Amino acid sequence: MSDLLPAPYQVRAYNSARESENKIHDDGVARRFGFTGGLVPGVDVYGYMAHQPVARWGRAWLERGTAECRFASPVYDGAQAVVSAEAGGEQMTLVVESGGAACASGTAELPAVA
Repeated sequence: MSDLLPAPYQVRAYNSARESENKIHDDGVARRFGFTGGLVPGVDVYGYMAHQPVARWGRAWLERGTAECRFASPVYDGAQAVVSAEAGGEQMTLVVESGGAACASGTAELPAVA
């Protein structure tokens, strides 16, 4: 387990829900609502964010870690997303940037073993 923060994580976003019942993930429907294209699901963006605490704390974070995330702007299919982390004691602050916008933010921590 490392106390060092990992380097920013870069990923090409993928819309895994094009065929979802929630049509905001469909390019055509999303465009009608003013978006550039179908939105990458929040669960996938969360997965991108989870890379950072796993890189820092490993399996222990998956077993007992916590995270709180807010989604502010869409991440689009095929766009580059960069997840960065900053230290804050036993907590890290996470930010997802894509298309020049801060799309999601949050915190993750690994509570001490009781």
